Parts: sequence; C-alpha cells; structure tokens
Amino acid sequence: MPYSIELRFDRPLCERMLELRRGVSGLGIAPGLLDGLGEPHLSLAVYDDEGALEPEALVRIVDRLAAQEWTIAIAFPSIGLFPTAESVLFLAPVVAPKLLQLHRQYHALAANLGVRCRPYCLPGRWVPHCTLARLLPTAETLDAIEHLWRNWQPLLGTLRTVAVIRAEPGELLHERRLEGAR
Repeated sequence: MPYSIELRFDRPLCERMLELRRGVSGLGIAPGLLDGLGEPHLSLAVYDDEGALEPEALVRIVDRLAAQEWTIAIAFPSIGLFPTAESVLFLAPVVAPKLLQLHRQYHALAANLGVRCRPYCLPGRWVPHCTLARLLPTAETLDAIEHLWRNWQPLLGTLRTVAVIRAEPGELLHERRLEGAR
C-alpha cells in the first residue's frame, strides 16, 4: 500500500477543481476511471515500500515542514497530459520558486527515512500537477481536453495544508495547515 505526501488547496480552488473533474466525468467517460483520485492536490512524494516505512515518521516530517513559514499563492494557467500508459490529464501550475523551495525542503527533511520515493517526485524530476483524470482511452482523452478548453478559466488560490495519505484506499492519515497559510 503506497503512501503519498500531498499539498492541498484552499476550499474555493478545490471546489473549482472538483467542478472540472465532474465536467470531465459528465462526458460519459467509462465509470471508475475518475474514482480514487481523492481531493485535488499536488503530490510532493509517493512511497511504495510500506514494509520499511513508518507512517509516524512521515507525520513527523510533515509537521516539521508545515511549521515553517509557507504562504504560497498558486495559479493553474494551463492543462497538460502525460502521454503514458496511465494517460494522466492534469492541471498545470505555475512552477514558482517558493513551490520548488517547499518541495526541496520536504525532500531534505525526508532524506533519512530509509526508503526512496518514486523517482518522478524527486527534486529535478518533479513535474507538479493536479490530476483531473487518468487511464482514459485516446478518444475520451481528446473529448476531455476539448471540454476543458471550451470551459477554461485560469485557476487561482493558495496552498493550505500538507497531508499524509495511505494511497489505497485513499485514507487521510494526517493533515496539517501550512504555517502562514490564509
């Protein structure tokens, strides 16, 4: 069972993102393909080695990270697609220096965990994104992109919390408000 560390958004931004997901879902996309995405978020890290990983260690790291001063406005001016077997359709944020600093700081705090996170989450390889849909067949991906394009408005908000998630079944283990978040 993987664990993830997620950055979560202010409520109005989160609701707008959920509205976009519902719009994609309303296109008649195969049932179940949008399930399991959880609350809209940016993943800072994902860990597969749960046998050696103590969730309490992740909670301590998250608490240390959140206790630092983080006031981060975030904008999502575009959509994107990872054209892989998972076919991930996502919202793409502006990759601001403070967002990268928070990401690097998390990984510095987690350096002695004794387990490695998935390589695509590491500093220098991380592509921050908020997943709207995944595992879509090509035709449905194109329909979803067209729907988003026709209904697009840039999204603005703030990062509010950092959370520890047991990825399957999507269980929230711990969530802490970022110090300085409004």
